[in-house]
Amino acid sequence: MSKKAVLKNAISYSILSETEGSCYVYELREKLGISKQVANYWLQKFKKAGWVTKLFQGHYEITDSGKTVLEAYEQKSDKNLVRLENMRYKFAIYEGLESLLKQQRWDKITDLNNVKVYHTVIEGFSVRVFAGKHNPSVEITCKKMSGVNIYEMMYEGKQWVEYIAEIIDKEHSVKLGIPIPTMQPEWAIPSEFAKVLMNKTNSSQIRTPVGVINKSKGRGYDLETRDIHLANKIFNLPYVVDEIANAVKRLQVTSTPGFLFL
Repeated sequence: MSKKAVLKNAISYSILSETEGSCYVYELREKLGISKQVANYWLQKFKKAGWVTKLFQGHYEITDSGKTVLEAYEQKSDKNLVRLENMRYKFAIYEGLESLLKQQRWDKITDLNNVKVYHTVIEGFSVRVFAGKHNPSVEITCKKMSGVNIYEMMYEGKQWVEYIAEIIDKEHSVKLGIPIPTMQPEWAIPSEFAKVLMNKTNSSQIRTPVGVINKSKGRGYDLETRDIHLANKIFNLPYVVDEIANAVKRLQVTSTPGFLFL
């Protein structure tokens, strides 16, 4: 298998990147919304190429050769964008819960505090149904999104979530309530400062009261925070520094002895 084959295939790259730190096949399926056949197909190819190793049944871990492939991809990809992660909205289910549970194919069913939780993926979006006796609901997690305008990304992400809710509503005759945010979105901002700090301290992750500094899969080094205002300030910091530098230059010129104002 050539490196180009992986770099051009988003699914295969995503599978390989998830094996950093080791993972199970069922975790890949749940995170990426892929079938068992697709996951096993690529993992076997990676194993044959020497990019992953099989620790035991259904459990894989990336090798040094695999890491080299990922680094090659990361160098080619655009990492100079803010990434929106883990934005979730919950919709109350007023009618149609039984119809939804019968008609939709569910990947996983678990119990959480005596409430059955059903999980599936719809058009790449993680969807969970909390089927308790009281106040049943649907929770939709937005896909990861990259861009330069934080507020526009958040608005677009919410529109996508509402689109998935509309699909559920129409296809399963479900009556849903208004979207309520259940988790503050996480903002990952690319940062050379984060790279220097982690390399100097030889850390894999640094936690602070306002966020986390780490190396994100497929991106490089990020500053991550749930505070949208702080994220906006961090992302715009280089432009602010440029403005300060230009202001200092102008001040130096105007304060030079013998300078004449015309």
